Amino acid sequence: MSLAPIMLAAAASFSCVNPSHHDGDNMRCANVPGSLRLQGIDAPEMPGACRPGRTCVEGDPFAARDYLRSLTQGRDVQCVLEDTDSYGRRIVNCTADGVNISCAMIAGGMAVPRYAPLDCSDGAVAARPAPAQARAEPAPAALPEPERVIVPADTPVIAAPRSASTSGNSRIALLLLAALLVINAITWSLFALDKRRARAGRSRQRIAESTLLGWAALGGSPAAWHAINHLRHKSAKDSFKGGLLVISGVQAGLMLGGLYWWLAG
Repeated sequence: MSLAPIMLAAAASFSCVNPSHHDGDNMRCANVPGSLRLQGIDAPEMPGACRPGRTCVEGDPFAARDYLRSLTQGRDVQCVLEDTDSYGRRIVNCTADGVNISCAMIAGGMAVPRYAPLDCSDGAVAARPAPAQARAEPAPAALPEPERVIVPADTPVIAAPRSASTSGNSRIALLLLAALLVINAITWSLFALDKRRARAGRSRQRIAESTLLGWAALGGSPAAWHAINHLRHKSAKDSFKGGLLVISGVQAGLMLGGLYWWLAG
């Protein structure tokens, strides 16, 4: 049988060894069984611990617990047994290195006075039936204004050098433009050649529609549309123009995407 309960009952004051805390108004001592509640204060409840119908203290329960832990950790904690609440917990009035812990919790804004009066260093703190409003956060300190730098009017302005990625993108764009010009020239020439062979009646030497659409897909669709409208070749064949329209739509999307990539680079 442990002698701790007998010793606690026999002596109203005791030393709390290795105190630990579940919330901002509760403590346990390694040398004393059971949970102890600090006298005269009420701290925010942990999530799910606020009973229905009870007005609980507003605030951050984890911050309150950690603040209480900082008050007792590594300090000489002495407690006096004052009472027992309706849940069978012992009510204690404790000090840490001579500082009243309940008063320190109130002064730190981590708990409110409640249930019993407290005699703090600045006078008696009367218990209140309802918790105080949550402490207002201090206004952030104003940032210093940036230092103004005055540049003389005759200071030469040096242009920033173009980045390597921008120069590389420009070279790629020029190469693509040159390739497209060559492809469109070939595409237009194939349409013209096929038109000439169609007029001459050389059907076996005609250029396949898949070849014409293939060159259009490579980037020669502008030349293909020009040939259709000006050479009047394939202008009456809706199936051919439908395929060319699909190719042109895909190319327009790719061109917009490439333009965005080039400008972003």
